[in-house]
This record gives sequence, structure tokens and C-alpha cells, in this order.
Amino acid sequence: MLLLSGSTTVFAQEPVVSAMDSMAIKTLFFAGLKEKLNENYPKAAENFDKLLKIDPDNSAAYFEIATLNFRQNKLMESEMAIKKATFLNPNNIWYWKLLAELYKRKGDMDNLVGVFDKLIALSPDEDSYYFDKSNALLLAGKEEAALKGYDVLEKKFGPSDALTEARQRVSMGRGDGLDKKEVEKILAENVSDVKSLLYTSGVLVQKKQNAEALAVLKKAKELEPDNFEVDLAMADVYSALKNNTEAHISLKKAFGNVMMPVDQKVKIVVMLLGGKKDQLRVDAAAELAMIATKVHTDDPKVFALYGDVLYQQGDLQGALTQFKSVLKMTDQLYAVWEQMLNIQTSLGLYKEAIKTADDALSVYPNQAILYYYMALALQNDNQNALALTTIKTALQLDAENPLYIECYGDVLFLKGDKDLGLAQWKKAKSAGNDSEKLNKKINEKKYIQ
Repeated sequence: MLLLSGSTTVFAQEPVVSAMDSMAIKTLFFAGLKEKLNENYPKAAENFDKLLKIDPDNSAAYFEIATLNFRQNKLMESEMAIKKATFLNPNNIWYWKLLAELYKRKGDMDNLVGVFDKLIALSPDEDSYYFDKSNALLLAGKEEAALKGYDVLEKKFGPSDALTEARQRVSMGRGDGLDKKEVEKILAENVSDVKSLLYTSGVLVQKKQNAEALAVLKKAKELEPDNFEVDLAMADVYSALKNNTEAHISLKKAFGNVMMPVDQKVKIVVMLLGGKKDQLRVDAAAELAMIATKVHTDDPKVFALYGDVLYQQGDLQGALTQFKSVLKMTDQLYAVWEQMLNIQTSLGLYKEAIKTADDALSVYPNQAILYYYMALALQNDNQNALALTTIKTALQLDAENPLYIECYGDVLFLKGDKDLGLAQWKKAKSAGNDSEKLNKKINEKKYIQ
């Protein structure tokens, strides 16, 4: 039951027998191992990468790269490397164990089942592989297949208390939950399988037994205090019990864990921001997003998310700071460029907006709204001739946009073409812009800042 218990597995390293008896390969490999032991992961990866340039079929180097990425929670990179290792050396059991750990962390139970099939083929007398395969099937919602797996396990290795408990969990999911004595029995048992406790708590929640689910999760928390999945499950249960304070504490604990995937954190913050506007939810989202920026210091998505939350709080300067941080990391998040321009023009930072728009257009030259923001900034910076050329480009890309048409009218009016400007304002109104400001321009026949 090792792999589904959530415990840390130490992967033994088999002796490396290189096909090329090269001193360079040996030197690079052991240099990489030394840096790994010192937790200097970038330097370790550099050594293994150099090794692969000399010997591209060195499965041990791919295994080490996969391990480095796994430790840094770079799961996609780790998966690519360990799959290469298993392809090159499909009979190395330690490679498959690492792949199993990776799928467990990702929650990819379907692929985890396939890995256990391989582990069983390599080591058919290891009962934990059969048990963990059946548990993975159960977590994937394949109850019948899980029960068949337990039958195979019993036939090969005989009955056991763990097997009886596993079958009871399946029955619990199908029935009306657990009574008080059954829950007390689970809490009294010497259970070390956190995944099983999570599953049990999930079934209890489905059966509306939230207090019992919380007790099971507290037992899981004692076993693995830093398991973010336990913290997230506790947050859900506390919410169901209307204890929002404890729910938020559990969420903060999970968000402070580097092992919790960034995409999962983004999803939760977006969920808090969605629906009916509630200041408490927005404030909670802001605190969680801020925690994420401290944990994932080099992930632009996290800083972009925090910027969005600050914007919704009305902290435009704070949001602008976060978006600038994002653009120092990458220029490939288009929405950040647009948000920055929106804030800069709103704050009257027109010279900054002109530069930002110019930088954005060098990456996204066919986005009409970027030309619009540049024209708006140029116009407010008294560069009307250039603003006119720029807004015309925006209209070439999106001729019916009422905001662009209104801006075109503004620039024409300010350049002295008042009749043409008024005509464009009326055209903007016909195109769907019915703002109070535009109506006032038309009625009073004058430009309004």
C-alpha cells in the first residue's frame, strides 16, 4: 500500500552500466548526482543534459532528470523524461515506480492503473501492487473493476484485514454511508493510507455526513500534516458545516504548499471571484492569490491572477505592479497587455500607455484594441496627428466597433474637423454605443474629456 498512502518513496538507484565506457559520461553523471544531493537542481540538470548530448539513449540520465523535475513539481517535464527512461529500459522497476508516484500526484488514476499492470508484470509476487491497482480503480470510479482486483489479490495472497476494509469502502459508497460505530472503528484503526481516508471522507460528504467526514480528515491530517489534498478536502467540509473561518485557514494552508498545482490554485481563486459580487469572497481570493505569488515566484500566471484580483478590489496601482512583474517574465500572456493599457489610460499615465501599446503591438500586431488604446493615449498626450493614423488602423481591423468609431470622432473633432467628428459620434451611437458621455457630446456638439 506504499504508493497510495501518500508517503514519500525513496527511489533506489540501480548501478549504471554505460554502453560507452566514457570518462566524460561518468564524470557528468556523478557530478549531476552530487548537485542533486546538494539540492542544486538547475546545475544537476545541466550535467545530465550534457551527458545526453554524448549518450542520447542513457536511460539513467532521463530518470535523474525526471526525479529533479518531480522534486520541483514540474510534472509535465518529469513525465516526459520518465516516459523516455521507461521506453529505453522498460524492465527497470524504479523507473515505473517514479511514474506511479507522478500519476498519483497528478491524480491520474487511469494511467496509474496501467503503470501498476507493468509493476505487477515485473514483480508478480509484490502484493502491494495488486492492492494499489485496485485502489486506483476505485478512486477512478470503477468499482466493479476494483472489486475484481481485490478478488485476484485474495486468490493469490489470501485474505487480510486490509482487503476486508477495502471491500467495505466500496460497499459504503454504494449504501447509505456509515453509522457512528463504523466511523469510530475507522478512527481507531491503525490506518496509514491517506488516499483511502480521503476517499472515505468524500463518500461521507456525499451522504451529507459532514461531521463524520471532518473526523476522518483530521486523522488523515495527523498522518500527513503537509498534504494539500487533505487541506482542500477539509476546506470543503468546513464550508459545508458553515465554518467559513476554518475553511479559509485550510485553503491558505493548501495554497502555501508548493506541491499544489498552480492551475488548481487559479481555478479556486477564479471560482471565488465568480458569481454574485461579495467583498468577503474577493478579499479571500486576494489573500490566496498573494500567498500563491510567494510560493510560485517564477510563474507568470500566478502574478497575472493576483493582478486581476487587485483590479477587482479597485487597487489599480497594485494591479499595475503585478502586471509589470508578469511582463518581466513573459510577453506571451495577451490579456495582461490589455489590462495594463486599460489601467494606464484610466490613471492618466498616457506616456507609459504609449510605450506599453508599442511593446504589445510588436508581439501582437493584429489586435485592434491595442491600436485603440494607443490612439487614446496619443490623443490625451496631444499627439492628435499620430492618434488619427493609429485609430484608422484599429478601424481597418474592426470597422464596426462603436468605441473605436467614437475615438475616431474625438480625434477628428480635436483636429478641427468638427462636422466629421460629430458624424462619427452619431455613427458610434448607431453602432450600439449609448453611453451618457457620447450622448452629451452629440447633444452639445463638443468634445468632452
